[in-house]
Amino acid sequence: MEQPGLGSPALVIVPADERHLDAMMAVMHAAFDPRYGEAWSAAQLLATLVMPGCWGRLALLGGQVVGFTLCRAVIEEVELLLIAVAPQLRRQGAGSRLLLRAQEDALGRGGNVLFLEVREDNAAARCLYESAGFAVIGRRADYYAGKDGSRRAAITMRFGLDALIM
Repeated sequence: MEQPGLGSPALVIVPADERHLDAMMAVMHAAFDPRYGEAWSAAQLLATLVMPGCWGRLALLGGQVVGFTLCRAVIEEVELLLIAVAPQLRRQGAGSRLLLRAQEDALGRGGNVLFLEVREDNAAARCLYESAGFAVIGRRADYYAGKDGSRRAAITMRFGLDALIM
């Protein structure tokens, strides 16, 4: 991604709410391959977005929603429920920026650990999380159910938020 002032708009991370549901769903449909069963329905996304202890962030590029996160906090534990980036912007820093903001938000909300689950064979996402300091702590067999009936495992990962303070 180019820096501001070099002809391209800057990527901006802003709070998301229920008004952004359609834009978030558009990114989700573009970002998640339906054969893996990872995408949420609009009803699931909306119900979680308005739930106490949950929050979302949008990545905007030139005013367009190009990515988002959805997190949930329970006492000191925070879970990154969803992260999605429009396919045309992958490997350009949007995912890293959204992930860092989720980590910062989790710490700012009193969290001490951030968890996530990722499809075991999603090498690109796992690389992003590992490069951000997440560690594998478990595996859930048959977690994701694809539309074709196939099942895939999820890897559970953990990030100690105290690493942001050091």
